[in-house]
Amino acid sequence: MRRLVCLLFAAVWGRLLEGNTTYSRVFETLNKLGASQFTGPLSSTQYLLAYQLVSRYATKPVKALDWGTGTGHFSLFLLEQGHDVTAFTIDTGSAFSEYLSNTYQDQYTLVADPESVRKLPFDDDSFDLVTSIGVLEHVRESGGNEVDSLLEIKRVLKRDGVFVCYHFPNKYSWIEGLARHLKDRHSHPYLYTRGDIRQLLHEVGFELLESRRYGIFPRLMFKHVNASPFVMALFNGADRFLSFVLNPFCQNHYFVIKNSD
Repeated sequence: MRRLVCLLFAAVWGRLLEGNTTYSRVFETLNKLGASQFTGPLSSTQYLLAYQLVSRYATKPVKALDWGTGTGHFSLFLLEQGHDVTAFTIDTGSAFSEYLSNTYQDQYTLVADPESVRKLPFDDDSFDLVTSIGVLEHVRESGGNEVDSLLEIKRVLKRDGVFVCYHFPNKYSWIEGLARHLKDRHSHPYLYTRGDIRQLLHEVGFELLESRRYGIFPRLMFKHVNASPFVMALFNGADRFLSFVLNPFCQNHYFVIKNSD
């Protein structure tokens, strides 16, 4: 049994280290730009799974929409993968937009429109890929709702286009439950079950390609920890293993869906 566990962890560590090598340039650039989630490897590698999902479903350069781009950290990853990226925000700008515009002049466009809360300012069938990295759960806070947002995403996606939703908070997350009882700890006002995700997709008519709960450790607590590659691999391997064992209590869901209409 001990040998089996060791082999399991060795396989997990190897996979994670390979991912870290592949995406290290993105992590290093975001650290230099001052992205708060990327100040340490234990925090930054929370996005490895998102990177792997996009790489799996967009195997060649496509037209991508970084929906709710925030600082622009995920736009950087998409650009590094060779995609033609439109970054959208209802804020007045994006922290890294100047750097991205200068570095990827022919690939990157920022659309900042505070009036486009319920309707996206894009034509039908505009994109092959849309990403949501911690965005969909916040739309009600801005006057929208999840169904309307997904319908708009479906409208701007081409037929067979893919939507990747990542960091979608789990209703039964132990981290969310604890954060609600601690001062100065962020918690999400809206949390979701697998049934909620199925119902949303049923109402919109998306085809579900895959979905999973993930993440058992509170990553942002460790954002200033400068861990060695071995400690990082150990931490990420333990997180992956415990996310399997304690899956109902993981922090987030992800789901990948396709516009089949």
